[in-house]
Amino acid sequence: MTTTFRGLALTAVLCISGAAQAQERLTMGATHSASSFYAYQVGITNYLNSAVEGVNINVRELGGAEVSTEALLREEVDMGISVTSSDFAAMNGIEPFRGEADNLRTLYYFAPLPLNFVVAADAGIDSIDALADQAFNPGGRGTSTERQVEQIMESIDVTPDWLRAEGGDALDAFQNGRVSGFVKGGNHPDGYIQQAATARDIIFLSLDEAQRNAAIEAYPFFSAAKSTPSEFYGETEGEVNSLQTAIGINTTSDLDEEIAYQIAKAVFSEEGREAAAEVYAPARTIDAAQLTIDAAVAPLHSGVVRYLEEAGYTVPADLKTQD
Repeated sequence: MTTTFRGLALTAVLCISGAAQAQERLTMGATHSASSFYAYQVGITNYLNSAVEGVNINVRELGGAEVSTEALLREEVDMGISVTSSDFAAMNGIEPFRGEADNLRTLYYFAPLPLNFVVAADAGIDSIDALADQAFNPGGRGTSTERQVEQIMESIDVTPDWLRAEGGDALDAFQNGRVSGFVKGGNHPDGYIQQAATARDIIFLSLDEAQRNAAIEAYPFFSAAKSTPSEFYGETEGEVNSLQTAIGINTTSDLDEEIAYQIAKAVFSEEGREAAAEVYAPARTIDAAQLTIDAAVAPLHSGVVRYLEEAGYTVPADLKTQD
């Protein structure tokens, strides 16, 4: 009986060891912790760790989509925060990326990402043109927002006095009156903008039609966006016109096909939508699966394609590739 017991104990140890080895440890590159999207990434990671068997994903704060995608392509993370503009730059070898990232893959997009031009109500700024030479933050240092705003302003020939700072430092600079305004990407209500509005009354600026068209012609990953921020904060009346990209999570062809499939299945499920909405309220009304198909610049991961087609979605041929 002793021999039998020892044999069973050894078998149990081996089974436990095998289960531990089967646990895939993955890292997700994240935006700066002052952003509401950081809270989303932490929340969705916690959900995925419970919903997808055999994976353990941890979040690593890196500072934005461009920085995260560079880390992804250096194989320092397994997936990370993504926007269509940074994916476009990586796919086409545009600064700050070097060479075309043929192995970049879209895992999913979870929200459209309008750019919100926010200024202090007492700053005397009533148009985008009036930002010329004004102290202004284009978004967190190293983020895709920062680069997008630079691209827009270059295309419309308006040059503010840029304050370059990390997200939290930029927020402090606005609250302390050292800058007139800032840009924050995201849907309303946005926690970062809410924090800004607790210190100073704010208004939102619109890009006029000619400005929007000029930016879209120069950078086709943009599309027109409308919002009514006065429903949540600020003194701006009526609709605000801006530009948008989309935000999500990217990866590379190195990610296991079955893991990508299971992540897509979990994220696009009703349970996934509710888990996302708990940490990012606008997620409740977004069809993330269709947004992923509509917004993707890089090809979809083959595991994501498999899930979407099984679920009845039509995936365009140019978003498919053989991983």
